[in-house]
Formats: sequence, C-alpha cells, structure tokens
Amino acid sequence: MKTTLKSITTALFLTLGTFVALPAMSQDDTKEKAFAAAMYPAAADSKLWLCLEQYKPEEKVKLELVNQKGQVLFNETVVGKAKKRNAYRQSFDMSQLGDGKYTFRLTAGDQKEEITFKLSTPSLEQALPARLVAIN
Repeated sequence: MKTTLKSITTALFLTLGTFVALPAMSQDDTKEKAFAAAMYPAAADSKLWLCLEQYKPEEKVKLELVNQKGQVLFNETVVGKAKKRNAYRQSFDMSQLGDGKYTFRLTAGDQKEEITFKLSTPSLEQALPARLVAIN
C-alpha cells in the first residue's frame, strides 16, 4: 500500500510538473523573452528540478534561491553559448532546509521571474496508517 501511495504521489507531481512546464516552454514568446523557466519535483524525496532555457544566449541569467526572510541561499549566473539555445538543468536537494516558503528569482536584462514554493514536513500521524496489519 505504501508503494502504491508513493507511486500515485510521484505520478501526480510529474503530471503537475508537465502542466507547469508546458506554458513556460511554448514557442510563442521566445522572441521577446531572454529565457523560460520551469520547476518540478524530482522522483526522490526533498528534491526539485529547475529547468531554464535561454532564448538569447548573449544575456546572462542570474539565478537566486531566497528564503522567506529574504536571505540568499544559492546564487549562480548562467552564461549561454553564442548562436545556440542553451538549456540549464539543476537538481536542488531541499532536505537541509526548514519548513517555509522559498523563491527562485531569475533575472536577465529587463525580464524578471519568480517561482515560489512551500516546503512542509508531514506530521507523523499523517505519514503512518492508523493501524498496522502483519501477516505471517
């Protein structure tokens, strides 16, 4: 039952990630935008994927992970290669971060985007079934 529940949860997150990523990766806005970004949960617990596609490789994309107090936890500048569409894929391990709201801030020239998410730990009562049955 636990394996089935985990499989259903993983499938739900992957489906949600696909629906979030599709509008961001559409071809309609690529001429005006410097980049498109999408975030989705990884199959492993407490991990997130951030995908970034640069449409204008000459513009550097600044990436920051910020907590709800405004403290920068991660900072990187993504530089593209000339005459190419560049893709950036990074897995982030969130297991060391506490519960709360976090934001990925992405900036390139005039384009600024923020992706906010919430980390929360389920209580022990939610994680375990009310009664365990063992069969010998």
